[in-house]
Amino acid sequence: MDPVHFSGKEVLEMAVKIEENGLVFYTEASKETRSIEIKALFKMLAEEEGQHIKVFKRLRDLLDDEESATEAFDPYLAQASDYLKAMADTEVFPDPKKEGKRLATTVYDENDALDVAIGLEKDSLLFYYELQRMINQKDKQIVEELINQEKEHLKKLTGLQQKMFGSN
Repeated sequence: MDPVHFSGKEVLEMAVKIEENGLVFYTEASKETRSIEIKALFKMLAEEEGQHIKVFKRLRDLLDDEESATEAFDPYLAQASDYLKAMADTEVFPDPKKEGKRLATTVYDENDALDVAIGLEKDSLLFYYELQRMINQKDKQIVEELINQEKEHLKKLTGLQQKMFGSN
């Protein structure tokens, strides 16, 4: 039996959902924190997630609307769609509103906030690396582009942390 394989469009829909969860997460964290510096950092991270949403939606819209290649591999297409949503909701930003509020009470400075953001970006990368094994061959470049986007975000965050606090 073949494993589940997702189309590029399905993967991009999952990526948009992850980024939307990240946007909610950082927006909630920004609202809840009292530190002006951490509030600004969370707002910047929320804006970054918003930019990723736009990029991923543009990529998704560039793909043709051909019938999902998942059908060729998975006889449970409706369940595959539910599986995608569940993965996107639980793998990287579980319960983003609640976790964003909780995060605001546990982060004491900008360095802590950056550590959390870097950890979430690493989780996203791991998620996409795992997803590479479940995507149709013809759409593998889509996941590679998502990985490149997340790597750039991670580089930006680690560079900011290095600039502000030196090496960790």
